[in-house]
Amino acid sequence: MFQKSHPIAVRIATPSLLVVLVLALGGCSGLGGGADSELSRAVSGGYRGSETLAVLLPESGRFAGAAQVVRDGLVAAREADPQGKRPELRFYDSAAGSATELVQKAAADGASLVIGPLQKPAVETLRAASALPVPVLALNQAAGAGNPPHNLYQFALSPEDEAIEAANKAWSAGHRRALMLYPEGNWGSRISRAFLQAWKGHGGSMAATQVYDPAAVDFSDTIAGFSERAAGGDFVFLVATSTEARLIWPQIRDKLGTEMPGYSTSHVLSGRFDPQRDQALVGLSFVEIPWLIEPAKGDSVSAKGLYKKLPQLYAMGVDAYRLGSRLEWLSRNPQARIQGKTGILRMDSLRRIHRELALARIDSSGPVMMATLDTGARALRTFARRVPLYEVGPRLAAVGPSRVGGLQD
Repeated sequence: MFQKSHPIAVRIATPSLLVVLVLALGGCSGLGGGADSELSRAVSGGYRGSETLAVLLPESGRFAGAAQVVRDGLVAAREADPQGKRPELRFYDSAAGSATELVQKAAADGASLVIGPLQKPAVETLRAASALPVPVLALNQAAGAGNPPHNLYQFALSPEDEAIEAANKAWSAGHRRALMLYPEGNWGSRISRAFLQAWKGHGGSMAATQVYDPAAVDFSDTIAGFSERAAGGDFVFLVATSTEARLIWPQIRDKLGTEMPGYSTSHVLSGRFDPQRDQALVGLSFVEIPWLIEPAKGDSVSAKGLYKKLPQLYAMGVDAYRLGSRLEWLSRNPQARIQGKTGILRMDSLRRIHRELALARIDSSGPVMMATLDTGARALRTFARRVPLYEVGPRLAAVGPSRVGGLQD
């Protein structure tokens, strides 16, 4: 890893909040500044400026467009650093060679860190390697159990993570008996399994589950049968795209009542909230990256990416750049949390990055931030006025459906 000092950490000396907070370095000059200015300050990348970072992204093929958005986020984050603290970025076409060969080449070219690749098969190739010459922050997550190579870190925007976050939010809100509807097919099965595992891990129970045909136009029979088995359920977890949700959610509310809470993933809102098209979604809550719910004011990095077609991937590029200098530090501090563009970030024992997302509820004028916060967010917000945190703050320009799901295939 880079031979450099790591970001300062403050350990909260409160038994219920033993969470390590990462302070914003690079331009932050201590803790004495005004709280508001510290809250809006964007963290630097944390580099010395002499490093070379290799970026493996496809320049052609199915994922070339998504890769360009990730690249834009990386470049914007670098440009936000002070002039003398910007590492060199070297781009390699991951569609033009094997991932292991490209990592070897990047290391031979002098790279001290590799960011990428983006596609899951390429990440699985790296995971199968016996060793890697330099740290690699892959932008997807390989399947399977077991320990990856020591230098492999994995950072993914997976729909399963969103399902787990929905379960966490529902549990934190006091719900205990779930109702779940999900579509036939691989995508629906993956999300429903992730939710079910997380929900049962909390100790929650399932009052009823129902599979539906995503190609259907009329869901009345499906919802009628589901509602007959819904007694005792105290909320609904709906797995759906925006098109499906606009058809299904109003029927759920008609059958189960408008007071029945509903939770979902970010896929239920496609693009910006449309007051006419999306009125059918009123009352439904969904998890989303904080930056899209409350963009930080005055942040040039946010301003550049907020209106892109795939802003989640732009945010991923920003976070990948800023995580790069902190990977070893995070691996040594399992309680550490960083508030990034894609969520509150932490690393597990297998060096996988996990994200805590924000919860928004759709009302007649659009999504509104909900107050439910898990441990990491609660600790960050509690101490936000004491220390300059990594990218605290965020309001909504929601973006929707299966915009990143395809990268998991």
